[in-house]
Amino acid sequence: SISKKRMASASMSSVSARSSASGGGFSRAFRISASFGSAAAASQSWNAAGVTLAARAILFDNKARSLTLPHIQVKSVVDVDWSLLKQRGMTGVLLDKDHTLTAPYSDELYSKEVADAMSRCVTCFGRENVWVLSNSAGLRSYDPHGHEAARLSNLWGFGVATHTYRKPDPRCIDEALQAFPAGTEASRVVFVGDRSLTDVAVGNAAGMVTVQVSPFPGVRADAESLTTRFSRRVEQCLTSMWRGQGAQAPTHPFLV
Repeated sequence: SISKKRMASASMSSVSARSSASGGGFSRAFRISASFGSAAAASQSWNAAGVTLAARAILFDNKARSLTLPHIQVKSVVDVDWSLLKQRGMTGVLLDKDHTLTAPYSDELYSKEVADAMSRCVTCFGRENVWVLSNSAGLRSYDPHGHEAARLSNLWGFGVATHTYRKPDPRCIDEALQAFPAGTEASRVVFVGDRSLTDVAVGNAAGMVTVQVSPFPGVRADAESLTTRFSRRVEQCLTSMWRGQGAQAPTHPFLV
């Protein structure tokens, strides 16, 4: 299996922040800009699919517990070895937004290092194979016409998928895969995110390789809703306990 040590980035050398994609780019995305605002925060205040999964896992459903555990755990996207994942057979990448690429409800990539990491990702997989699946940006209950998703895609230089269903509802994966080139298999897509009960769970349920990152340090506590902060604490405690009881991430054929 791929170890955390091997997944660490071999070099922190800077790469160009300019995207070759028309109308967008990493240098523009690095600028300070406005936050998403209260509408996006409200869109994440209740997540029925997440609550259902948590209840199943708590009630001794070992399969549900397994779904919440990632195949790979790193500090941030900066530490992901995209080339190694591609060598293992991966053809695409799906990423969460908040605490994976940006601070909550911000459209600014968190740091130059994050921007550089995403530049490497796009270079490795191609822009058409790198997409964001967020419970804020691109969610139709918040962005019904996809204008925000299109704006962020243009700003960052890689796409933001529009979808109706929230993670971890498996139907959101079906929607996101429609953004990838025809024939893309879920088992060959890497899902990167920070949340166990949404990002990791939905990726594992779809048969993807899951990579969990840590929340960005230095983000103000009040930048997230109370519900989100509470949920994050609870899932951290639960997944730690389940690991201690022997739970493991689902096996994946490309990581054996």
